Amino acid sequence: MERNQALQYIILASEHAGSDFVLWLRYLSKWVDRSGHIFSSSDIAQIANEKKISPFQKTILLEAITPGTPTNEYIIKLREPRDKAEILAIERRLRNGEQFYQA
Repeated sequence: MERNQALQYIILASEHAGSDFVLWLRYLSKWVDRSGHIFSSSDIAQIANEKKISPFQKTILLEAITPGTPTNEYIIKLREPRDKAEILAIERRLRNGEQFYQA
């Protein structure tokens, strides 16, 4: 079975991320946006059968590409630019102990 570039990249990304959940989410944010994702039905079937990708990573990926799920919304939010006022408000809350850092 021939692997396309998207599948090859996701295998390498899954190996690099390992058990680092935050890093895996960051990789997924490169492939998922408000308009959808880069994976075809065939890609998803190959990913589901790929032994090099952990069951946990597969589950998170499937959630990330499913519109409306909390994981999908979080991934999309990672890609959206933030304005200066929002960044300053977050910094103020962190300094005052009102908020904790979340990747």
